[in-house]
Amino acid sequence: MYVSSRYITILKYRLIIPMYPEDETCLICRKACMDKYGEHPVHCKELPRFKYRHEWVQDVLWGILRRAGISAKKKAHVNFLTNPMEGRFALQPADLQVLGWVRGKHVCMDLTGVSPLVGLRETGFLAGQAARKAKSKKVDKHVKACAENQHVFVPF
Repeated sequence: MYVSSRYITILKYRLIIPMYPEDETCLICRKACMDKYGEHPVHCKELPRFKYRHEWVQDVLWGILRRAGISAKKKAHVNFLTNPMEGRFALQPADLQVLGWVRGKHVCMDLTGVSPLVGLRETGFLAGQAARKAKSKKVDKHVKACAENQHVFVPF
């Protein structure tokens, strides 16, 4: 019986079975390690499909809001989402800005794609752990600046 290498790879990925004997440097971005579970290629920011997936989710949400009659902007420039401590003063776009949505305040929505296997090496697998960690980082980074400028921050 012939079993394709694609099937074996998908099966290992889904069952969280290591695919590689050791961590290696990514040949594309040269920054991160190719983890033994094969997760890095799914979320490598240097690969074209990573950006495409983010933009696709943004377009779908924007379309839903528009069809519901809710005013929204994609990549809305809001200058208070910058961090002067990091030396960045350029306008930081919100992935989506929904106008007057929460108690009459504008909402800055930040879309984040995260793998459920992120951090698997440190703590083991716990459902929702990676998403909660990503949300916490985004909230810590943006919620105060939004509140001080009469906006509401929503991580997505």
